[in-house]
Amino acid sequence: MSTPASAVRSDILDRIMRDYEAVAARLPDTAVPRELRGRAMRELSRLGWPKASDEQWRYTNLRAFEHVPAFAPVVLAHAAGAAAVTPALELPAPLPGFERLLYIDGVRAGAAAAEQRLGLLCDMFASDVAALRIRGTSAIEVLFLTSGAAAGAACYPRLQLELEPDSQLQLVERHLGGPAAPTLVCANVAIEVGRGAQLMHYRLQQCGAQTVFTDTLSARLAEAASYSVRQVAIGAASARTSALVRLAGRGAAFSWQAIAVGRAQQVHDTALKVEHLAAATRTEEVFRGIADERARIAFSGHIHIAASAPGADARQSLRGLIEGAGAEIDLRPRLEINTDEVKAQHGATTGALDENLMFYLLARGIERSTARALLKWAFLGDVLRAIELPALRSAAEHGAAGQLPDVMAIGALT
Repeated sequence: MSTPASAVRSDILDRIMRDYEAVAARLPDTAVPRELRGRAMRELSRLGWPKASDEQWRYTNLRAFEHVPAFAPVVLAHAAGAAAVTPALELPAPLPGFERLLYIDGVRAGAAAAEQRLGLLCDMFASDVAALRIRGTSAIEVLFLTSGAAAGAACYPRLQLELEPDSQLQLVERHLGGPAAPTLVCANVAIEVGRGAQLMHYRLQQCGAQTVFTDTLSARLAEAASYSVRQVAIGAASARTSALVRLAGRGAAFSWQAIAVGRAQQVHDTALKVEHLAAATRTEEVFRGIADERARIAFSGHIHIAASAPGADARQSLRGLIEGAGAEIDLRPRLEINTDEVKAQHGATTGALDENLMFYLLARGIERSTARALLKWAFLGDVLRAIELPALRSAAEHGAAGQLPDVMAIGALT
């Protein structure tokens, strides 16, 4: 990893620093200690704002941040004047058997690596935190809802999770809401999975078309721990996920299965790095992306297997489908191996629909438009079927199909 340029500043970074200085004294220590906020501010200043010339940020829509009017959290932006009126919000139906936690505009309702630098914004500005410590078996749904009151401001959802040894958790994390003006949603998720613990993490990003969305995830797995992610990215004008997962204990296992579906001028960018630090660790990555019209989708999967990780097993399957004349998909698998005793394989393909499969369907009397829709839906099927909760899988399927009008037209979900 190249050393970041020293203190490369931009107009955006200058605005962030001014907004931070204006509200720093009013930010609660209960969400983020003041010392940590200051350290995050100094580190972001040192790293500088990302540039399109940086390889890990090449496909992120950095210009979208220029349209964010203010970086101060909405809860403080309205504190100085009259409180904004929040309209009635329609929530998805509760998931059976799950405890629900609701955060509106980054606040509980009713109550760095260079490629992860945007997570520092949440460290600086967060005004609340969902801090969970799990012992035993649990099922929790966390909704981060951006309301109309946040329009033109920023929200900083923050989730900290610790699974004690041998615990089990099903976690649903959803980002929803569609403010009518450009709004920044900057999330930060930190996870510790204890020895022998098991975490199944469902992540659905369904933000509105005026949202600039960025989330930073870091996770550390102890011996024999397992962490599985099922991620669906379909919302926001511009979305960036930066994830770093460390397999620190022998036999730790990680699975990441994700889809991104973009249309119009949407941008979905994911940078995932997995570090194998102990023996007999395992990683499986599956990504499927569809870019329609002028959308851009990027996925960077970097797997590093250290010398201390003999017997590691790493597998990547990255596939992209380009459906629009102005669409673009960039898939970047990367294996960095520092031990001889390892199993590793990766593959990345980008292109149009399979003409052989198309011919097969046409030969059986299926209309071309219907055949295309069926093949696109089948392209996403592996990941969508991996969502084991029926109600959540249905929500993910309807959200993904909503991005593909021809799929909706043939009634693929009925």
